[in-house]
Amino acid sequence: MNKRLWINIGLFAFIIFLAIILINTGKETKQELPLLSTVDQNNIVQIKVLRKELEDFIFSKQGEAWHMDSPLQFRANGSRINAMLRMLNVASRSQLNLAEVNLEAIGLADPAIVMKLNDHEFKFGTTEAIDNYRYVLFNDEIHLTNDFLYHQLMTNAAFFADTRLLPEKMEFVSIQFPENKIELIDGQWQLQTLMDISPDQLKRIVFNWKNSAAISTSKYEEPETESIIKISSANNVSIQFVIVSTEPHLILGRKDIGIQYNMAGDEAKKLMLTSDVNINEETEPVGLELR
Repeated sequence: MNKRLWINIGLFAFIIFLAIILINTGKETKQELPLLSTVDQNNIVQIKVLRKELEDFIFSKQGEAWHMDSPLQFRANGSRINAMLRMLNVASRSQLNLAEVNLEAIGLADPAIVMKLNDHEFKFGTTEAIDNYRYVLFNDEIHLTNDFLYHQLMTNAAFFADTRLLPEKMEFVSIQFPENKIELIDGQWQLQTLMDISPDQLKRIVFNWKNSAAISTSKYEEPETESIIKISSANNVSIQFVIVSTEPHLILGRKDIGIQYNMAGDEAKKLMLTSDVNINEETEPVGLELR
């Protein structure tokens, strides 16, 4: 074997060696980043978001679900809650000594947002110029963290509403539309006034109401004329939706809780009661009994 071949083999081995070192170094660096805390997210039962020039938010855990208690009252969006809980275990990119920092210069002298998870308090400052990490004051130490939460905390209360139209376990027995009604009678869904709709289509409409969710939620806006859809359960609980708009897409409002559901473009066909209803045949097997 000639000398040049040995040199090439040596260089190749050296390159592999360097690559292994760099990969392991990167892993070690990632693992060495400290977390803001080791508090278990499952132990949190209350969240308060105190906002300097805006209304405060208060959330509480009820069983396994979260609810907004103030300024509105509704089921909270699980992903929004999880984003707030993540602050407990977010990585700290850098730590600064509280006594050595000009708090006013980084927005922590009088922070715009203070978030409390039980008794754990996070004060949010500005972002630093190079990597746009957010200054966060926690346990008397300033941290630089990924800026994934601040702008969500600056939005309106409706942003935190659960996008599902109905509670997950609600068993309803009727849907009152503006001009007709679907009722569960002797285990079968029937129309109060006859229309050219098959029993299978009625089942699909009911299934879609049970499982439908909005693409977003926003603050309720009163329409010029008020048409109501009322969902009633077997235990005399009812939920009323105001038809805010049907074009260009369906918007259903909950006047009682101050939010509205902005539905996808084809949801009107799946939820509204019309004789030319066009519902995706794959949304629910026809033979499944819906109660």
